Amino acid sequence: MHIKPHGLLYEQGVEEQVVTSFLVGDQPAIFASGPGYDLPFDVFSASFFLLSRYEEYLHFESDIHGRFPARASWAARNNCLGYPVLWEWSKLLRAAFLQKYPRWQPKPPGYVFVPTYDIDLPWAYLHRGLRGWGRVGLDLLKRDWPQVGARWQVQQQGKADPFFTFPRLQKLHNDTGTRPRVFWLLANSTREDINPSWKLEAYQKLIREVSEWSDSGIHPSYYSWQTASVIERDKKRLETIINSGITHSRQHFLRLRLPDTYRALLAAGIRHDYSMGFAAQPGYRAGTTEPFFWYDLKEDKMTELLVHPFGVMDVTLKQYLGYSAEEAVEALKDMQEYCQKEGLQFCTLWHNSSFSSLHGWDGWWEVYEGLQK
Repeated sequence: MHIKPHGLLYEQGVEEQVVTSFLVGDQPAIFASGPGYDLPFDVFSASFFLLSRYEEYLHFESDIHGRFPARASWAARNNCLGYPVLWEWSKLLRAAFLQKYPRWQPKPPGYVFVPTYDIDLPWAYLHRGLRGWGRVGLDLLKRDWPQVGARWQVQQQGKADPFFTFPRLQKLHNDTGTRPRVFWLLANSTREDINPSWKLEAYQKLIREVSEWSDSGIHPSYYSWQTASVIERDKKRLETIINSGITHSRQHFLRLRLPDTYRALLAAGIRHDYSMGFAAQPGYRAGTTEPFFWYDLKEDKMTELLVHPFGVMDVTLKQYLGYSAEEAVEALKDMQEYCQKEGLQFCTLWHNSSFSSLHGWDGWWEVYEGLQK
């Protein structure tokens, strides 16, 4: 095989790159080789550019949470964020191999549905402490009588809390035979960290019960993204509650800054991260559906942190894009069918609160349930 090296893989550290896009068939690509080679681009350098998230080390204008925005990514600008472009590049490489080695028969990894949940707020009305009383006062000031009545029914008459959807989720996963990954927010109270106190007995009981039918991970504080001690604090709280070690994590608000956040996670003992995705758009931030080990560009070394990309988040579809439940079904169907056809993972991010009819989420349980069939 003859593939002309671009030179990126021989460099050290991070430098500004001239990234010129072009088409190979119907697929966008970078790092052109010119004629006379088995592929018209350096597929290895191109793949490394996306997997290492090289562009996130360069200058960019962050969003309001300090995050690298989807719109700034090479994949979004070249209309390939919605599918794993690295897989399409691998098919080009495979076709070139087969021309020379026709007996080689590679097999795809195999389709797997990977359901994950972020638990920011287990209850809408119960166990809210001072925040709850503040919401009561706000509802009264706004004369939001339906909300006042809903709170009264839950708090005083024993009606089920609308965000407490865990029994329904447990039945769904028992019926489908899937074991989800659940990330728990156990931060100190801040404007962005709205979880109950980690010391609350009802919260600890819920976490232990859910951990019987799911795998647990930590959902570190909004303010943890560059501070290993905060990640370690929240991680130890979860370990204390379930009496088990925790090595899986997803950043609250998907607040990720490279290399700082991943270095902090490693320093806190985390070995699996599930933050690799965008809030504003569905798709594949690193160009792949499959887990991969993070390469620290500034240290020029592969690390022990296994990155698990996700393809889509519930809030992205409803709040960022304004999709109805019906529109969400179509978008999810396209992504899932691609992964099924190609034999790849399809990882989703959902919240327990999105299965409630509160705040306009009517019909979204059916949206999610359809993915499991």
